[in-house]
Amino acid sequence: MKFICNKEELLKGINIVIRAAYSKYQKSILECIHIKTDNDILFLDTFDMTTAIKTKVNAQIIEHGETAIPSRILSDIINKFPSGEVIFERIENAIKISSANSNALLSEMDAQQFPTFPIYDGSVDHQIQIKRQVFREMIEKTAFSAYTGEDRPVFTGLLLETNPEDQTMSIVGIDGIRMAKKVTSLSSKSKIKAIIPAKMLKETSRIIGDGEENLTLCFTDHSCFIQCDDIEIFTRLLDGEYINYQAIIPTQYKTRVKVNAGIFERSLELMMVLAREDSSNLIRMSIENSCIDMQSISEYGTAQDKIPVEMTGEFLKIAFNAKYLLDVFKVIDDEEVYMEFTGRLQACVVKPLNGEKFLYLVVPVNIAE
Repeated sequence: MKFICNKEELLKGINIVIRAAYSKYQKSILECIHIKTDNDILFLDTFDMTTAIKTKVNAQIIEHGETAIPSRILSDIINKFPSGEVIFERIENAIKISSANSNALLSEMDAQQFPTFPIYDGSVDHQIQIKRQVFREMIEKTAFSAYTGEDRPVFTGLLLETNPEDQTMSIVGIDGIRMAKKVTSLSSKSKIKAIIPAKMLKETSRIIGDGEENLTLCFTDHSCFIQCDDIEIFTRLLDGEYINYQAIIPTQYKTRVKVNAGIFERSLELMMVLAREDSSNLIRMSIENSCIDMQSISEYGTAQDKIPVEMTGEFLKIAFNAKYLLDVFKVIDDEEVYMEFTGRLQACVVKPLNGEKFLYLVVPVNIAE
């Protein structure tokens, strides 16, 4: 095996696939990047038995072959090499990598033991196409609300649903304290419902960029494939029944305010300066007289802020973990939104002034009145 490639192109490929390299244990074939030659192409792939990523890099192939090299070692070595061409060649049971006056001799593992990259064998009807920028935005505006514990694995995923009747696709995340939903127009032939690991989708959003080009999502009963340019991503879907989130969305409100999202976000950040000194990040809100009176208290002092709003309904005093509200307002692009309340112990609904392109729920903190 011997080939020559450009350092920057190789490093770009490594940085893509390394996200699915198994890092828990060393000396495992799954911690490796699998490299295989084909014509004038290098195929790089990784597989942690849940997620697999593959990409390709142009190269001058002198002698065909394949190898498996621990991902972190390979990444660090190539990072430190000088710019320009990098030469790989097998010398007995090791891979020599050289560039200019630098070289390294790395132990390799048996590439024949590396798992075969999965192949999509499902129906065309279970494929959808969506612009990379739109898909990335949907992930970034919902993934923060996915559960991060280990006791409820189904909620560590994001629920992706397509609806052929109204030609929409939605992504939903729930962690028990908050819910995030993002909706976009999308043509689909069949109704798809899949729970995709949020961690993998976060990595996908970093890999695919934000171009206008389409990417393709393909679904089977137990897996999802994402194809984008020279990148292929596979992940197993999460088993289990996702909560009927529609049932927890309030259909009425007792208090509603129309608030400037940017002003409210700035006020939350002000409150967080002191609120973060408390483990609950507690802030108190008093809604009355077309104004939201914000307050946070800690041993270091007190912060207050008043935000003018358009108000409908009853006066209300309510408390929240400021971080959960701030996470929501950081991803809202609309200038103004509605905040709807049904009581001091019921979830707050954040929604657009028109349409249903997003919806957020945040559960308040129960404190003595």
